Amino acid sequence: MKICKSLSVLIAIVMLVGTSLPTMTSVSAQTLNTPISPIEYQRMLGIGINVDWVTFQKWRKGYTATVALDFKKIGFQHVRIRVADDSTQTIALLHRVVNDCFKVGLIPIIAYAAKDFNRHPSQETLKESVAFWSKISEEFKDYPYLLSYDMIIEVGKELNNYPDLLNEFYKQVIPTIRKVDPYRIIFISPRYASNPYYLDELYIPPGDNYIMGEWHFYAAGPNPKIGTNKQWTTGTPYEKSLIWNKIEAALSWQKKTGLRTWVGAWMPGNYNKGDTYSIGQQINFASYMSCSLLYARIPFAINADGQFYDIEHYQWRSDRYPVLMAVLYPCHPKGKMLWN
Repeated sequence: MKICKSLSVLIAIVMLVGTSLPTMTSVSAQTLNTPISPIEYQRMLGIGINVDWVTFQKWRKGYTATVALDFKKIGFQHVRIRVADDSTQTIALLHRVVNDCFKVGLIPIIAYAAKDFNRHPSQETLKESVAFWSKISEEFKDYPYLLSYDMIIEVGKELNNYPDLLNEFYKQVIPTIRKVDPYRIIFISPRYASNPYYLDELYIPPGDNYIMGEWHFYAAGPNPKIGTNKQWTTGTPYEKSLIWNKIEAALSWQKKTGLRTWVGAWMPGNYNKGDTYSIGQQINFASYMSCSLLYARIPFAINADGQFYDIEHYQWRSDRYPVLMAVLYPCHPKGKMLWN
């Protein structure tokens, strides 16, 4: 698969095919109020980004509707809204954010951190996580069906060692949501940092036609060290195979189960672990990741808003803007998008 060689090529592709991506602004009012199938939802999600608009204090303080509009204008089609608690203040802000998303044409996905359940898995922390979703589903039950729920941002920590408890959580939380919201899209994730190789372990509720799988990889970016499972230097065949093997695992699970998937997170650089890649290297990696997922017709969200957007000045970071363009507007061997 050919990689975009320069920013000028990327911009040319944007001009030629940028309008081919499905957008929420073209969705009819009937669609907003009608349950959406996973097949259609997967097609609609396109490219998104993880956002901390209701999580970190800096973002909570700085968030305005203009922020949501900026993310829509740059080219994102959905936002994965990370939520850590269900306090009155958080819920109020979450309502604002979700409403703003609909106003500007972003698809909102509410994603729960479930920190206590991850770190201290037990029946008690399981019930706390179920209670969170019980409250959220009641709060948002009358919202358009474009809003969806991602049960756990990332399954990790100690919870990795308790696959049965993870499935017990899904067995309890899904019926809890379905009591008030039977047709909304719900995402379930496998253990070991939502690793697609563990999708087969997941409990899938029988007869529920609105379940999707969330998985991700390279959530903290690639690793320049030779021999790691996230190795990326120049994009060797081996390094590309590490990416494609996981994509193929997800595609295999889709075929086996009939369910659809979404990649909830990947990061174009190792920003939190040294930030050692040059902009050119980041563009190389981001182009290949984005192209590969679009080729597989699997939507995705990148990590994360703070790496690309300056909330204090309400503008995109100029140093990483070329990387963002490589994510949003990658190329295909024939020079066109593959989303539709």
